[in-house]
Amino acid sequence: MRIYCAFWDEGEHRFKEPVTYDFTYPVGFPHIILNAKDMQEAKEKIELINIKAKGKDRFDFDTRRILLLALHENANIH
Repeated sequence: MRIYCAFWDEGEHRFKEPVTYDFTYPVGFPHIILNAKDMQEAKEKIELINIKAKGKDRFDFDTRRILLLALHENANIH
């Protein structure tokens, strides 16, 4: 497993493409980090998050809740 980071794109109201997290920069809200076996899995998780978070503002969810969306396909944002 590797750690990836996805930054929030304010203009698009979605997370950008994941990048490999190298621990040299801080990641704070609303940016997220996630575990994945490779870049393809990381991209799939971010896409799933973006689909489920469509139309939501970054303040409508917390990091823990949005990460759960990448892990549980049936999760919903409240």
